[in-house]
Amino acid sequence: MAKTQKALEKNLEKLTTTKPKKAKSTPKPKKPATKPRAKKKTEITIKESKDLKLFPYSSFSYRLDDKKENKTCWFECQFHAEKYIHRYHLQSKEYTLWHYHKQ
Repeated sequence: MAKTQKALEKNLEKLTTTKPKKAKSTPKPKKPATKPRAKKKTEITIKESKDLKLFPYSSFSYRLDDKKENKTCWFECQFHAEKYIHRYHLQSKEYTLWHYHKQ
């Protein structure tokens, strides 16, 4: 037989034979869950304002001046403003939160 024929038969044998399955290993025991550190929630201070010029959008009664990013954001409710503050880890000196208080 030719060399290439032997190589072909050897390769075909590899393709048609199945490998024996490995025995399943036992799963490692799980480590006990550690409690995540409790993060200190900073107290959020809200300033009241009656200045309509600060609130150009009537449906957004909360205004946040982000001093860290140098931008202004408007929110519909206090919950959304607090979510923003916690998401970006803002400290009280890094923002000013205003609430429009109608007269």
